[in-house]
Amino acid sequence: MIERVRKWRSGLVALVGLAAAVAIVGCQPQTPLDVYGSTPTFNLTDQSGASFSSQSLAGHVTLLDFIYTYCTDACPIMSATFQEAQRKLADDKLLGSKVMLVSLSVDPTHDTPPVLADYAQQFKADPNSWKMLTGDWDDVWDVVTGFKVATRPPRPAADAPPPGGTEITHTTAVVLIDPQLQVRAYLDGVNMSADDLISAAKRLVR
Repeated sequence: MIERVRKWRSGLVALVGLAAAVAIVGCQPQTPLDVYGSTPTFNLTDQSGASFSSQSLAGHVTLLDFIYTYCTDACPIMSATFQEAQRKLADDKLLGSKVMLVSLSVDPTHDTPPVLADYAQQFKADPNSWKMLTGDWDDVWDVVTGFKVATRPPRPAADAPPPGGTEITHTTAVVLIDPQLQVRAYLDGVNMSADDLISAAKRLVR
């Protein structure tokens, strides 16, 4: 009996020690995120038709993805993930005050503000905290190439029909931007969950 008690006590001590070790590891600070450059300077137009510049992101952590409204594969997945992230950030009282969401159209020829406004409604995007941006084709692609996520394609003809299906090849990366407008990570927009994106953003929230 005494031997059993001794073994039980030894096991309990070992278990407590393991729990303490796990707690210590869990409390250790995470490795700081690298800096991959600065957000390119831009002045574009959001889904309401209002001007929106890169300086509007200052002071916020930003999750920025690249979409176009006629896309039928990756874009709806990423926008649905942003929709869930928007809801959870609002629940955490971070949406707008600390964290911004931005979706930049890679087909500005067809994705005018009214078209983006319709797309935004599909995903219940808060126009104050989830900006969907468009603008002149060259200005938009200056931003895309400025983030180093794609090369500039040939400019389409002004009367080109809207793309069908997945005719526009574009990145599925989500750019994580800190309040000082520095790029801190490129996240997997298709395979990461809303919780994954939020966890990454929270690492930069102060």
